[in-house]
Amino acid sequence: MKCVQAVGGGWSSRFGVVTFMAIALGFFASGAQAAQNTATRSFEKTLTLGTNQTLSLESKFGEVHIHGENGREARIMATIRAQASSQSEADKNADEIKIEVSQDASGIRVKTVYPEDRVVLRIHRGSSYTVDYDIALPVDARLWVRTGFGNTDIRGVQGWADVENSHGQLNSHDSGSTKLVNSFGSVEASSATGNVWIVNNNGSVKASAIKGALDVKDRFASITISNVQGQVTISGGNGAVELTDAEASTVSNSFGSVAARNIHGDLTVNNNNGQIDVDTVQGAATLTGSFGAINFTNVTGYVKCTSTNGKVKGGPTGNDAYVKTSFGEVWVEQIGGALQVEDSNGNITAKEVKGKAEFNTSFGSIEANALRKSVRATTGNGRVSLNDVGGDVAVKTSFGSVNVQRVNGNLRIENSNGPVVGTSISGDASAKTSFGSVTLEDVAGSITVDNQNGTVMLSEARNSSGCKSINARTSFAPIQVRISEGGNYNVTARTSFGRISSELPITSTGQMGGDSLNGKIGNGGCTLSLTNANGNIDILKLAK
Repeated sequence: MKCVQAVGGGWSSRFGVVTFMAIALGFFASGAQAAQNTATRSFEKTLTLGTNQTLSLESKFGEVHIHGENGREARIMATIRAQASSQSEADKNADEIKIEVSQDASGIRVKTVYPEDRVVLRIHRGSSYTVDYDIALPVDARLWVRTGFGNTDIRGVQGWADVENSHGQLNSHDSGSTKLVNSFGSVEASSATGNVWIVNNNGSVKASAIKGALDVKDRFASITISNVQGQVTISGGNGAVELTDAEASTVSNSFGSVAARNIHGDLTVNNNNGQIDVDTVQGAATLTGSFGAINFTNVTGYVKCTSTNGKVKGGPTGNDAYVKTSFGEVWVEQIGGALQVEDSNGNITAKEVKGKAEFNTSFGSIEANALRKSVRATTGNGRVSLNDVGGDVAVKTSFGSVNVQRVNGNLRIENSNGPVVGTSISGDASAKTSFGSVTLEDVAGSITVDNQNGTVMLSEARNSSGCKSINARTSFAPIQVRISEGGNYNVTARTSFGRISSELPITSTGQMGGDSLNGKIGNGGCTLSLTNANGNIDILKLAK
């Protein structure tokens, strides 16, 4: 007959890896034996536990149930079971298991003592032991519990509690301030009147209805938290995190998603390799992720969102927003303040921004609508489309088209190798590009265009008051300018290998239709300067 045993030392020193494996094998072996004999013995003791006193329990290999009751009595009941291949051996093993109970000024101590302070598992013959506790305590009792290899359930004990378990479920309900530590088993805490600390390894965590603060650390399993009236701090790993109805919260996670809803304060989330979903935050939100999408909505305060290799989607917000990502698209709407977006290799889409807006990306497009104040948009190798802007607009791109519509301010565009379109501009408009056409229409202010190898088509606003200066330059393409009748301009037009024509009468000092023209429209005044090479110049009437 072989046996594996651990002798001497405390809880941690007695059970090494070999002992743990032997224990597990012993349990499996005992369940597999066809002819097992069981011996059962009961234990019961009742003591008085004073106010602010503690019940301490050390046990392993069995279930522990602790519950609160009215009165000052502490009723300790236990069921001892032993299994062996013969009844005499089972009876002997059961009799050798002792339960030690002592009491002093600090409270009551309960400890399970196995034969000669050791655990002996006869692997081949299938011996095993269990000690199950059912303990009733005063509601205000304090707890110090160390258990293992069995489930622990504590209900209705509202004094301070410090509970550690392993290889079993750990549940706490209707408690006060509580510290719960577990491994290789789930932890569940609910209806706590004080602060709660939870540490778990390789097991899920659930907590709800916590009136104090909550601090959770867990690895390799999910975390589900709801209805916390104090501050929440969560550190997870390799499992999903779900947080609902909490005060100000901080969440860290990796290799698992994070979902946070109805946060009554500021929210901070740091996640790696997992998606972040945030809905309804009555404060600021700071969201940081990588290799996962970030989604936020209904954030009352400031939003700072930083992602790597992930898509970002968000809005509405009640304040400013800052978004930064790479290799992912950005889509935001209904931003209650200013908006700044920095992206690399991703498209940007924005709608309804109340404050100033700034967009930066490369190898991606920018599309934005309903922008109440000024806008700055910069991209490389991507198109830009802006509509309905309430302030000045500045756009810079290359190898992409630019289209800007309805600007209540000035417009400035810099482009390379792409066409430019600007329509309904209440202020000045300027555009610079090459190898692409420029179209600026319905411009109330002055117009300046510097182009190469592209058509230029310009028109002033129909309802503009007085004339505004117009300066345009291009080559290898025509220039067309539409101005209203009755305007007053000093005209300078030059071209080569092209003609100059005008639908408006010009008092000329040169020859009409040649390659150079100096003169006046009306009484003169504003500058109309048009320079071309290898292209025609046409001055046309603006249709009424």
